[in-house]
Amino acid sequence: MKRIWTDRQGSAAVLLTVLFSCLILMVTVLFTASKAAAGKSVIDATLQLAGRSVLSEYDKRLFSDYGLFAFKGDGLQVERDIVFYAAASLNKDKAPYALLTASGSKLRLFDYDLDIVSANLKEYSLMNVNLFEQQLSDAALSEWVRDKVADHGASESESSASPERTLRNQSVIESLPSQGLSGIAFPDLSNIHIPTLSEIADKTTDRVLASEYILSVFKNANGGAKSRDSFFENEVEYILSGKTTDSANYSSVRTKLYLIRFALNNAALLRDPLKMAKVKAEAAPYAALFGIGEEVASGVITEAWVVAETENDMLLLEDDRNVALVKSAATWAIQDINRIVERLAAGITNTDKVVLPPSATGQSYEDYLRILLFLTDRETKLLRAMDMIQINLKGTYDRAFQIREYYVGFRFDALVGGEMYSYTERYDGG
Repeated sequence: MKRIWTDRQGSAAVLLTVLFSCLILMVTVLFTASKAAAGKSVIDATLQLAGRSVLSEYDKRLFSDYGLFAFKGDGLQVERDIVFYAAASLNKDKAPYALLTASGSKLRLFDYDLDIVSANLKEYSLMNVNLFEQQLSDAALSEWVRDKVADHGASESESSASPERTLRNQSVIESLPSQGLSGIAFPDLSNIHIPTLSEIADKTTDRVLASEYILSVFKNANGGAKSRDSFFENEVEYILSGKTTDSANYSSVRTKLYLIRFALNNAALLRDPLKMAKVKAEAAPYAALFGIGEEVASGVITEAWVVAETENDMLLLEDDRNVALVKSAATWAIQDINRIVERLAAGITNTDKVVLPPSATGQSYEDYLRILLFLTDRETKLLRAMDMIQINLKGTYDRAFQIREYYVGFRFDALVGGEMYSYTERYDGG
């Protein structure tokens, strides 16, 4: 009987030993797995923080003057920065630890270093017109632009007179982003994508917001960002024309506006029966006098009237007054057709002074610039906006400033403890 009891005690001891060993093994496995999970969590958080720390190095002047987030650098510099920022946590000697409750001793959460970091900035250059347009759209919706607009209003009464500025430095000209503009070529038909209505709406929204940004941030012949130093006074006109002098840029824009107003005025006059009746009444005696058909005489007088009205429109816009996009009897300024005929006979086609229409409703010079910006080729508009930023910051901030050296984000891979971690970091939403 005693032997049987002893045998049972031995069997129970063996069983308890086996169970205890299994329990220790299970705890060890769970502990190791928890440690690995905690380590991965720390690594992931550390690498993300390192990436965002690189983004925190955005150019402060580029933001203060233009509301754009971008940092200057290259792949090698970004890799070095990530290693620097992550080293405090991923260095074995400085690794995060957990404090064991029972013994009070420290337990490192991982035992491996940051092995390899590889960064790619190519896809995130500020020279990328898509990313640049997104930056302009974000800035246009931000408090930064609203503050700028308020500042412009406060300084609008200041004189805008300044000497003629001409961009002559050939090295500066050749380094401008728009110098790589190839213009409109045959489209690539190898990968046709038909956009959805939502995609079209998104693109149109970005395009409109980019134009609003340009009008809010850059100067124009009638106003704009008076409080900011710039090379050109007619910056929006440069974006529309790309000339090297203020006068040439304004002259080019004036010609475009003149052609638009001429076409609209011609259409408005032809569909106005009262005005056309006046034209025919004046045409009859001149047709008899010069021996030409009445239709020819009517055409000449009509065009002379349209020219006079159009030139008056330009004077109104230059005087910071409104001109209706589509004219009515109330917004048509030149009413005296006899005066038009007299001046035509004398070989004079322009008006001698501005004539105010009965109604002052209509669009301002800035509204017409808004129309031209919307009609301008998207890539051309955005690259010339880059030109303005680069020219101004070269002159007021850093003579070596180049848009192509700035980035709005990056991708990077990091190898830690034999496992690869991948991240994309970029400025979103301004």
